[in-house]
Amino acid sequence: MLKYINKVGFCLLLVSSVFSCAQGNKGKEIEQKTDEIMKTIDIPKQYKQEPFYYCGIYSSNVKWELFINDVQMFSHYQGMITSPIVPLNYNILQTGKQKMTIRIYPSEGKQTLGGYATFRMRLFYNQNFRDENDPEIDILSYELPYAQTKGLPYVEKTFEFEAEVPYKLIGWTKSKDLTKVPDLEAKVVAKIEQLRKVLENKDTEAYIRVVMPKLQEQFVCLYATQTEIKNYLNGLSLVNSEALEGLKNIKILPINSYQIVLEPNNKVVKLRQSDKDGDIIDGVVFEGISEETGEIETGSYLFRFHIPEGSNELEVIR
Repeated sequence: MLKYINKVGFCLLLVSSVFSCAQGNKGKEIEQKTDEIMKTIDIPKQYKQEPFYYCGIYSSNVKWELFINDVQMFSHYQGMITSPIVPLNYNILQTGKQKMTIRIYPSEGKQTLGGYATFRMRLFYNQNFRDENDPEIDILSYELPYAQTKGLPYVEKTFEFEAEVPYKLIGWTKSKDLTKVPDLEAKVVAKIEQLRKVLENKDTEAYIRVVMPKLQEQFVCLYATQTEIKNYLNGLSLVNSEALEGLKNIKILPINSYQIVLEPNNKVVKLRQSDKDGDIIDGVVFEGISEETGEIETGSYLFRFHIPEGSNELEVIR
């Protein structure tokens, strides 16, 4: 079983849940450190309308990837039945035309999509995502035409849609073209090794410093309040993270059988590995024992990097 940190469900915890702090001295210590970090954060502006965009997908017997504005938003590589609702705001940098790309691949062991390949997609938004009664407004939909595609080894579809958001993010708009950066592979591996050490040492302060640039933009596009941000940071402790709840004897694994993957915009890069079952994992890999089943579960801390203009150093961006 795979467990991903900073994927869809974990991102939504920021706006849908209130993290509970550890009790006793350790809890007080975490809260004190959070208070210090809060002084360095620009609290996002709140708006009368806070639109949120989503892509609802149902699939079976296929693998697939979803990209928004040429940066991967979500992926499914197991080929089983899945039906996520993927929040898209994180890759929507500002109001205007947006690009969505879907890549669909055969399930494991197959050379073509086959007659049982199923993929349906619905793109929609809410004008104010905090309002439970706010209606969903459809933008577009797509269904894989299996009769025409069952003999194909791969299908890629690109759509454009207009989005209106009250914020404006820098994102990767001022990032270097990584195809022109010498020794990119060595830089990425060194950065991942650095982050492995931070995670192994359970150095929460160092971890938050590294990921803060992406968190700051995440807070803006999720319209996070001061209270939500503080609760979120309290839950980021590497010692007792709620994201790893249900696992014990967690180990940060060494880099193994990796490849360097550039996002289609050539401005964002990640390190991709495979676990012992052949499943694709991006970022720093860990394993732990499930407290419920006693089985070993594998997961990752997802890190993607860019190099800002005027710099030669990789920084976490998404």
